Amino acid sequence: MASLLVLPVFLQRSDSGIVGGSTEAMDWFVIVNLAFLFFMLGFFACWSWLIWRRTTKPAPHIQLIMEMEEEAEKEQKAATETAATGEPDRAPWEREADWWQK
Repeated sequence: MASLLVLPVFLQRSDSGIVGGSTEAMDWFVIVNLAFLFFMLGFFACWSWLIWRRTTKPAPHIQLIMEMEEEAEKEQKAATETAATGEPDRAPWEREADWWQK
């Protein structure tokens, strides 16, 4: 409750310059709380930026691991499709496996 009274007490100082003893303590309380608030906001902003940056620009070794996983998934998918159709997946220029017997 005391922190709510800091601004009115600061604005309504008497003409004689005499101020209550707790006014300075209330001022410092508000200043420290505001500093802590801005520190925490900066902290969360930095961590959010770091998380966003890691997802858009991964480190080279992480990117390599991700590419290898994608290739393995593609190979597994191709193997599944080959097993389903019964024919191996060949490039247009490749011959059949028993071309030499014909």
